[in-house]
Amino acid sequence: MRTATALALIAICPGINAQPPLPRAEFEVASVKPNQSNERMYYGLRNSTLSVRNMSAKGLIQVAFGKRDFQIAGGPAWIASECFDVQAKAGRGQKASHEMEKSLLADRFHLQVHVEMKEAPAYSLVVARSGLKMKRSADQTEPERGGPREMGGGRLIGDAVPFYVITNILSNMLGRTVINETGLTGKFDVDLRILPDAEQSPADPADQLNLALVDAIEKQLGLKLQSVRAPQEILVIDHIERPSAN
Repeated sequence: MRTATALALIAICPGINAQPPLPRAEFEVASVKPNQSNERMYYGLRNSTLSVRNMSAKGLIQVAFGKRDFQIAGGPAWIASECFDVQAKAGRGQKASHEMEKSLLADRFHLQVHVEMKEAPAYSLVVARSGLKMKRSADQTEPERGGPREMGGGRLIGDAVPFYVITNILSNMLGRTVINETGLTGKFDVDLRILPDAEQSPADPADQLNLALVDAIEKQLGLKLQSVRAPQEILVIDHIERPSAN
């Protein structure tokens, strides 16, 4: 009888055992201004501060939500063309986080988003028939450290670069998700030089670069990219406004 009474009370008052919601992570102070300097882009999230220079709203969204450019849909054109400077600081004893950055985007840009699963073009990365040509690094310590020392202008060069970092960089360069199906882990020395063939490549510069990159990856690294379709999580922008005044 007592058990039945207790169950009845829970049914009548379903929130009786509910825990209060956790406070939203947010910066204590924040400044967002349109960039006027046209300096080189910079993003830093360290200790209690967020410091950003000359970065687009879309770039801020990418970092905060952990997405690449091709994994974000919707929004007006200005989110990619207009850049901003951001200075923000967490409260005493707190560490700055991407969750705080999400709150800043919601408060200052009035950002509203939702997530959808869509099947989209991707690449499957496998070892080429000719065999792996990339050298495994002698130093396999500190697996979370290492990255390219030179990237851009048709080059990707680095020592002791974790394989997952190589995969992520290729995804960004190709504008598609690259799925690692090589079975490779650890760190590698990379020297990739992308040289488009103007005589054989299409007129579209983006297509030209992609074909040259796919070809160079196979010939120089011994890795082959195969076109596939795969379900991917897409962040859809429902609403965004230019930031409110400080």
